[in-house]
Amino acid sequence: MDLSSTWETWLKVTTAPNDATFEAERQKPQATLTTALIWMLIAGVVAGVIGFLSSLVFASAMRGIVPEMLAQSELPPEARAQIQMLLNTGIFGAAGAANLASIITVPLFFLIGVGIYHLIAKLLGGTGEFGRYAYLNAAYAAPLGILVTLLSLVPIVNCLTIVVSIYQLVLAYFATKVEHQLTSGKAILVILIPILVVVLLLLCFMAAIFSLIVQVSNN
Repeated sequence: MDLSSTWETWLKVTTAPNDATFEAERQKPQATLTTALIWMLIAGVVAGVIGFLSSLVFASAMRGIVPEMLAQSELPPEARAQIQMLLNTGIFGAAGAANLASIITVPLFFLIGVGIYHLIAKLLGGTGEFGRYAYLNAAYAAPLGILVTLLSLVPIVNCLTIVVSIYQLVLAYFATKVEHQLTSGKAILVILIPILVVVLLLLCFMAAIFSLIVQVSNN
């Protein structure tokens, strides 16, 4: 894999998104599912390693702070012993190791998400090929995923992750429109339908919880 070419593709797709940019990318020989998976694997490795290191740093800090806090607290001896046991058993280190699962989950969830978009696009008359479509989506998902991971390390700018997430929807629109040869309206529908379904499910869940609370309070 040519790192220089990869960086050029990521930079162009994320900073100059339009039909022409995505059309040029879909014509490249490397516009395949394999390339997409490699890129998302890179994003997963970055997320996993940074998450693992962050958890280790946090665990180290807690091991220095928590014992002192426990000594000054008015907790029962049993509670202090349990908290100290959690520190000694390396629960924070285990949480750090769990972050390494991102190496697998990032590419996996990417494939699921692209698969959902691809299916909806096909139902709306799209003619795109899945591997090439995955490539176009990975061209922005991988670099922006790495960016979100880095932003999460800085609390002050952590809120920018929301902006990045919204921007990814814009880029998904261009990837969908170009690869599946859809109209702007249908491409927007492909992106919005999963969001609307999630919102609807959340509303149904909240309504069910509210109904349950009302029934319990009445009884």
